Amino acid sequence: MSHTKERWVLNENNNWKTNPFSITARKRGVHSATIANIPTRMTIPPLEQQANARLISAAPDLLDALMTWPQWIGATDDDIWAWVDKARAAIDKATNQGESKC
Repeated sequence: MSHTKERWVLNENNNWKTNPFSITARKRGVHSATIANIPTRMTIPPLEQQANARLISAAPDLLDALMTWPQWIGATDDDIWAWVDKARAAIDKATNQGESKC
């Protein structure tokens, strides 16, 4: 079994008191499928809840970057820099440093 392949999106559910953040994916035949809900917890501050949601939404991108590291002999500088760009984009998504939907 594999994880949901469609792009995981972080949603700010501003009007939801119990689940202020959720991660969804658009799947064929349905509007969206919920990957995770980040519930409101008194022990986790709202900004930490948001950071947790960002990390979860970036998980497939981070996994892809790790699994596609150019390990072969003969990898060119272009191959390595393309991987660095992919890894940096995944990290930016996880940490809200680059362009983000959140």
